[in-house]
Amino acid sequence: MPKTKRRKTRDNVASQTPSKKARTSPSTMSTPGGATTMVLSKLTKMYKSVANTQKAVGAKKYMRNQFEFYGMQSPTRRKIDKEIFQSLPPFDVVTLRELLLLLWQQSEREYQYCGVDLANKHVRILCGSTVEERHDSVECLKLLITTKSWWDTVDALANTIGELARLHPTDLNPTLEDWIQADNMWLRRIALLHQLKYKEKTDQDKLFRFCLLCCHEKEFFIQKAIGWALRQYFRTNAKAVKQFVKDNDKLLANLSKREALKHA
Repeated sequence: MPKTKRRKTRDNVASQTPSKKARTSPSTMSTPGGATTMVLSKLTKMYKSVANTQKAVGAKKYMRNQFEFYGMQSPTRRKIDKEIFQSLPPFDVVTLRELLLLLWQQSEREYQYCGVDLANKHVRILCGSTVEERHDSVECLKLLITTKSWWDTVDALANTIGELARLHPTDLNPTLEDWIQADNMWLRRIALLHQLKYKEKTDQDKLFRFCLLCCHEKEFFIQKAIGWALRQYFRTNAKAVKQFVKDNDKLLANLSKREALKHA
């Protein structure tokens, strides 16, 4: 059985010692360029024009008063985003990372929702053309995951990381091996969830191993992530998931087991 004691990984050290590139925190990153500030200005103008105070109050309450909101419905926000971004030239990887960080600096949560949509749409741009560019993109995404963290953005970014790992497993797998043992709970959740869309291409051994590395945890978001990851893989290989849950009945949390076998 895998050891459950987490080690101090390279990822943990990196998170404590930002480098000179996109690994700085949003509050201390370098001044954004003209292109990204222009995009932010357009978004802000359009977001404010459709703001709904009553809906904003409800959204803030739903998110446990952690974030401010304009009070837009997602279809409205996405329509605005589409209109603005369709009028712009394609992003390069540096500009895209800069824009994501800038969006994360803003108080209203809709900016972060815009950011996760951009990240998921433009994964291939974030891949860059070199290992170094991919590394910088992963560091940028790590910053988004660990800043203003909550399930709404983290779970969406799990898809981004998952697609990056699917396209460049050699570059991303060592990072995920670090993240599953990271001190930051949201990085561990990302590692558990990054294969959600892999279906028959799921690395079963890694999925089960990651689940066992975290199965001792009392944290709700980790127990839930284990169950979710297993439930999703159940659609592809129900027999393997049933056997895994049976074999590890005394190790897995009840919540994880219920979620894993929800459709059994």
